[in-house]
Amino acid sequence: MKQQHILNFWRDVEVFNLPDFNNDCSLLTAASFPWQTNKPLKNPRANVWRYTLLFGRIAKKDVIDTIERLLDVEDPPSDWEEPVTGDTCLSAIILDQNGQPNSKSYIPAAFIFGINCLESNVSISKVPQKLDEAQSDFELRYNIPAVIDEESERKGPPVIPQYLKEEIKYLEKITKDWNKTPIEIYVVAKEVPKDAEPDTSFLNSFYLNDLNTLINIDRKHYGTALNSYLSLTVDQLPREDMIADRVHLCRSIDPALMPMGRWPAKIQHGLYTAQAGAVNTTLTDLKNSAGIRGINGPPGTGKTTLLLDIIAEVVVARAQKLMQISPDNLFGRYTKIEREDSFSGYYEVISDALADSGIVVASNNNAAVENITKALPSTDKIDATEFKDANYFADYAQRLIDGESWGTLSAPLANAQNRANFKWKFWLSDVENEMPGFQDLLWSVYKSPDHDQTYIYQQKFETVRDELEELINDFNAFKQTASYFHNQYPVFQHNRKLKNEYEDELRVLQDNVVKLSGEESRCNSQLKETDELIQLTRKLLDLIKEQKPAFFFFHKLLNTGQYKGWRTGYDQNMRVLQEHINKKMMLTKQLNSIRSEVSGNQTRISGLESKLITVYKAIEQYLELKKELSENYGISHSNIVDEEFYTAPLENIQLRTPCSSETINRLRSNIFLKSLELHQYYILSNAKKVRNNLNLFFEMTEGRAKVDQAIAETLWSTLFLCIPVISTTLASVSRLFASMRQESIGWLLLDEAGQATPQSAAGIIWRCKRCIVVGDPLQIEPVVTIPSALVYKLRQQEGVEQVWSPCGSSVQILADRVSKQGTYMLTGDADQKIWTGFPLRTHRRCDNPMFDIANRIAYSGQMVKATKDNLQDGYIGNSTWFHIVSNEPPINKHVLTEELALLDEKINALRATGFNGEIFVISPFKSVANVCVSEYRYKSGISCGTIHRFQGKEADVVSLVLGGNPHSQGARNWVARNPNMLNVALTRAKKRFYVIGNRNLWATCRYFDTMAAGLKANNA
Repeated sequence: MKQQHILNFWRDVEVFNLPDFNNDCSLLTAASFPWQTNKPLKNPRANVWRYTLLFGRIAKKDVIDTIERLLDVEDPPSDWEEPVTGDTCLSAIILDQNGQPNSKSYIPAAFIFGINCLESNVSISKVPQKLDEAQSDFELRYNIPAVIDEESERKGPPVIPQYLKEEIKYLEKITKDWNKTPIEIYVVAKEVPKDAEPDTSFLNSFYLNDLNTLINIDRKHYGTALNSYLSLTVDQLPREDMIADRVHLCRSIDPALMPMGRWPAKIQHGLYTAQAGAVNTTLTDLKNSAGIRGINGPPGTGKTTLLLDIIAEVVVARAQKLMQISPDNLFGRYTKIEREDSFSGYYEVISDALADSGIVVASNNNAAVENITKALPSTDKIDATEFKDANYFADYAQRLIDGESWGTLSAPLANAQNRANFKWKFWLSDVENEMPGFQDLLWSVYKSPDHDQTYIYQQKFETVRDELEELINDFNAFKQTASYFHNQYPVFQHNRKLKNEYEDELRVLQDNVVKLSGEESRCNSQLKETDELIQLTRKLLDLIKEQKPAFFFFHKLLNTGQYKGWRTGYDQNMRVLQEHINKKMMLTKQLNSIRSEVSGNQTRISGLESKLITVYKAIEQYLELKKELSENYGISHSNIVDEEFYTAPLENIQLRTPCSSETINRLRSNIFLKSLELHQYYILSNAKKVRNNLNLFFEMTEGRAKVDQAIAETLWSTLFLCIPVISTTLASVSRLFASMRQESIGWLLLDEAGQATPQSAAGIIWRCKRCIVVGDPLQIEPVVTIPSALVYKLRQQEGVEQVWSPCGSSVQILADRVSKQGTYMLTGDADQKIWTGFPLRTHRRCDNPMFDIANRIAYSGQMVKATKDNLQDGYIGNSTWFHIVSNEPPINKHVLTEELALLDEKINALRATGFNGEIFVISPFKSVANVCVSEYRYKSGISCGTIHRFQGKEADVVSLVLGGNPHSQGARNWVARNPNMLNVALTRAKKRFYVIGNRNLWATCRYFDTMAAGLKANNA
C-alpha cells in the first residue's frame, strides 16, 4: 500500500458525496426565463444577475438504495439506523445576466458517474475522466467556442428551451437504469458583483478538488505534515508516555520550553501541568520545523485555553522578527494588475518576517470555529482589570462580535457570507453610525501629504520595540534561573544521596575513632603498668644479684645447694622480666597500630568533611535558588518542580500549575500585549502598502481578481500581519485558500478533530507547515452518509487498511498515531490499547457523578477533577436515573410517550424551584430528539437534540431521554457500541444529570451498566 492508495480511496469516497438540494429556488418554466425579464438590480452600477439552473430533485434515499442494490446489500436497514433524508440534484449550470453559459458553467454531480462505474463494475478512479468527458460534451451541446487564446472568455449563446430539453435527455440517458424521478429544472437568481467569479464547487464534495490535486502531485510536494499524517507505519516512531512515565511529563514542563507569550487571562490562573506540557512541547517541536502534533483533550480539560496561549506565542515570535526589520524594509515594489475595466495592485513582501506566522483555526464543526474566533476579541476572555489598557485596533472588531471588544485578533472567513460580513464590518466604514472601517484608518495616516503620520508611527514602533526588548530580557532572566533550577534536580538528588552516604561513612569513622581512642587509652595504661613491673622486676633482680653467696664462683662450679636456691629465684625473676618486656613490645606494637588507624580515620574524616562542605553548599544553593524563585517571582512551593513534585501522586501533579505565578503570568501577558502594540505601529508605519494589499485581498476572496500563488501568499501574509487568526470550516478550505499550496500557511489549529473524517483535513494539512490537532476520539464521531458497504468496497479496491476509513477513524486518530508525546488508553473494558496525543487530564466542568462515570467509561480513570462538587440544595434533587417502563408501543420506532410525559413533568418541577438556567434535552435517537425540539420550540431556555447539536457546549442541567423500542435490544446495543454518545451527554452537564428511561433494559448494555451503578435510581 502506498500513500496514493489512501488518497485514491478518500477521493473515491468523496465521489459519492450527495449534495444538498438548494431550497432557495423556484421551478423554471419555459414561459418565463428570468434572464429575459430585465428584473431591476439593487445596485446596477456594481452588480449583475447570475442564474444557477439545478437539474433534477432526487431523494437521497433513492440514490442510497441504488448504491446498495448495486452492491448486493440484502440486509434491510436496522430499525435504529436513522434514514437518509433530504434531496439532491444531478447537475447545475451557471448563467450570466444574459442567460449565457461559459466554459466553466457546467457542474455535473460526481455521484452519477460513480454509480455508472458501479453499474459497469469499473474502478471509481475513472470518475475524473468521465467528468472531463462530461465537460467536453457540455461545450458541444451549448455551442461553447473552442479556445482562441487564454485571455478570451469562451461563452455560448443564451440558453433556449431546446438546450434545456437536450440537457434533460442527456441526464436521463446516463441515469436511466436507476432514476425514476422526472427531471425538472429549478433556478436560483442572485445579485452579484460584476467581476465576481462564480462558485462552481457547491454541487460536489468540498474535498474532491484538493484530493484530486494531491493524487496528481509527487509525494515530495506533500510537505512534512501531510507526509507524517499519511505515515503507513508507526511502530518505529519514538513515543513518550506522559502518564506512565512522569519523567517525560516533568521534562515537558522545563521552564526552558516555556513560551514568552501568554494570553492575557486572569493572572491568578496558570496552565495545569498537562496543559503547560502540551503547549511547551508542541511549540518547541514545531517552532523551527514542520510537522503535525495531536493533543488529546477530553471535555472540560481546557483545550481553548491552551490554544489561546499558542496563538499568543506565535504572535510574539513574529514580533521578535519584526523587531529586527525596519518598517521600511518589509515591502518591496508596487506591481499593477490589469483587469478588463480597472486595475489593482499590491506591494510585494520582501522580508521573511511574515513567513510561516499566519494562524488558521479550522474545524469540521462551524460552532467550534465560532467559539474560538468570537472568544479572541472579547473582553470577557481577558483580565480586563489587570490589563485595562489592552487595545489592538479594538474599535475595528467591535462590529464583528456581540459584547465589548479589546482587539481585532480574528476573522471568520468560512463562507461567502462570512467574508462579506467581515469586509463590511471591519474594512468598510459605517458612515451612518459614524464607525470608521480599517481601510479609512490606514488611509488617514497618509492621505494628507502635509500631515503624513508615517514617521510618527515609525518612532512609536522604535519606542515599543525597546520596551518589548526589556520585557523579553526580564523573562529570559527568569527562564534561565528557573530552567537551571529545574535541571539541577537530578544533581540535587545525587548530592543528597552523596550527603547521606558521606554522613553515614563519617558517622562510622567517628565511632571507630572513639572506639580506637578507648583502646589506645587502655593500651597506654597497660603499657605504663608493664613498665612499672619491668622496673620493679629489674630492681628485684639487682637485689637478688647483691644477695649472691660468698665465693659465688665455687658455689656455681660445684653447683651447691646454696647456689641452686639463689639461681632458682634469679631465673624466675628473669622470666618475669622477659614476660613484661614481651608484653611491652606487644603493647607498643598494638598502640602504634591503633595510632596509625586513628590517623588514617582522621585523614578520611577530614576528606569527608571537605566533601560534605561541598555537598552542603550545593544543596544550600539549590534550596536558595528555590527560595529565590518563590520570593522574587512569587511562585508557590507547590508549583515549583522539586522533589516533592516528582514524588507526589500523579493526580496531585495534574492539579498543579508549574512555574506559574501572578508575577510571571503578568510578565508573559505583557510581552504578548506589547507584541501586539508593536504590530500595530508596524502596520500603521506601512499604512499605504497594507491598504493596497488588503484591497486586493478582498477582491481576490470575492472572486473579482485572479492572482497566482506568489501574489496570494503576499496578500494572505498582509492580512495575517493585521489579524493573527483566520477561521474556517474544513469544507471551505479549498475555496478560501484556492491559490495557496504546500506549506504556504504557518500554523493550523484544528479543533474538534475527533468528529472530522480523515480525508476532510488533507487539503488544509497540505497547505500548513505546522499542524496542531486537538480533539477527542471518544466524543462525537465523524458523520458518514454513504453506505458502509460502499466504503468497504472502495477500501478493498485500493488495498487500504481500516485505520484510513471514515467509518471508524478520524483526523484526531490519525494525528495521534504519529504524535511523539501521548499515552496509551483502554476504553471501557476493551483489551486493545489506543495511543492518543498529549493527554490533557485536568477536568473543570462536571460535578459528580457525571465526572466519575465519564472517567470510567471513556478515559481509563486517567482524568483528575479540579473543581469541588456543588452540594447546595435546589434543582429537583441529586442526579438521578428516573426509571420508567413504557406500556404503549413506540412512535416512529423509538419515541415513548410515557418518557416524554415524565420529561415534561420534571422540567416543570425544575422550573417551579426557581431554576431559570438553560436545560439540555438529549436523546440517542433523532426521532426522539425531533419530537422534543417540536415540543419545546417556543419554551425559552430549553435546547433539544442529539449529541451532535451539543458538541462543545455545556449547561447546568442535562436530561437524557433514552427512548428506544423496548423489544429491540439491537437499538440499545447500537447506542452502546462505544462510549462516545454517553460520554458526550454526561459531559455536557455541569451540576445535574437526569436520565429518563427503562433502567432494567438499558443497564444490561455496556457503559450504561456503569451509569446505572453510579446514578441514584428513582422509580417514576
